[in-house]
Amino acid sequence: MSWLTFEAITEVLFVLNYLMAKTILKTEQVTIRRSPKYLQFLLTGGAIGIIVAFILNASIAAGDRTAAPILGYLVLMLAALGVALGISAAVIIDRITATRAKTLEATKLEG
Repeated sequence: MSWLTFEAITEVLFVLNYLMAKTILKTEQVTIRRSPKYLQFLLTGGAIGIIVAFILNASIAAGDRTAAPILGYLVLMLAALGVALGISAAVIIDRITATRAKTLEATKLEG
C-alpha cells in the first residue's frame, strides 16, 4: 500500500469534491472606490460648533451680558451649522473620490 499516501488521498478527495460541488464561476465588472463615513463628519462638525459656541460665550464681556440664556442659543445654532458644514464636506469628498473609482473584474463562485 505504498501508493496510499496522504498527498494521494488529498488529491482524490479534492477531485471528488470538485466534481460533486458543481461550482460555477462568474466574472463581473465591479467598481471599487473609497467613501467617507458620514457619521464621523456629522459628529466632528457638531463638536467643533459646540466648542466655538463656548469660546464665543466666554468672549462676551460681563457688562454686555443679558439675562437671556445666550449659551444655549449659541450651542444650538453653531452645532447645527457645524453639522451642516461637516455633512457638506463629506458630500464634497465623496464626489471627489467617486471620480477616482476603479473598475475591476471579480470572480464569483456559485454552487
